Amino acid sequence: MIKQVHSSRYIVLSLLILLAACTRALPVYIPHIWNFTAVGALAIFAGSQFQNKVMAFIVPLTAMAISDFFLGSGFNAVVYIGFIVMVLCGVAIKNKVTPMKIAIASVAGSVLFFLITNFAFLYPWYPHNLSGITQSYIMGLPFLGNMLVADAIYGTILFGSFYLLERSYPKLSIVK
Repeated sequence: MIKQVHSSRYIVLSLLILLAACTRALPVYIPHIWNFTAVGALAIFAGSQFQNKVMAFIVPLTAMAISDFFLGSGFNAVVYIGFIVMVLCGVAIKNKVTPMKIAIASVAGSVLFFLITNFAFLYPWYPHNLSGITQSYIMGLPFLGNMLVADAIYGTILFGSFYLLERSYPKLSIVK
């Protein structure tokens, strides 16, 4: 595993993920764009690109934790669980990464993240009944919309730039 961590591929993937994690600060500087970050895209990207499954989870979760620390937003287990599910969506397409599979994984990941987090956030703010659940999901739709658009844009940037880097620097490609 140490050899893998020092590989060019691992270093480039990790740097791309760290840069993408920095987008979590955007809502602090540009109001009204909550959930318009690269977090979902970087989870799908990490899950699909790291050959070592453990690293596919550790690198994006570490980037998330570092950004949480600097943003002062604290740790929220439900958000991390949603994020882990998004990494799993990336792992699901790992063997055959195509634009269509990336799109499907991104939409599925965003919707699952939305369902998990909005159900959990139901408890502090909404009545604990079917009406409260419905209200929680309806109120969260703008966040889902922002996440879907952000995942499409940032996913295109992450997957597209890494694809171009692999073409320009074959050393970054997976040796089969």
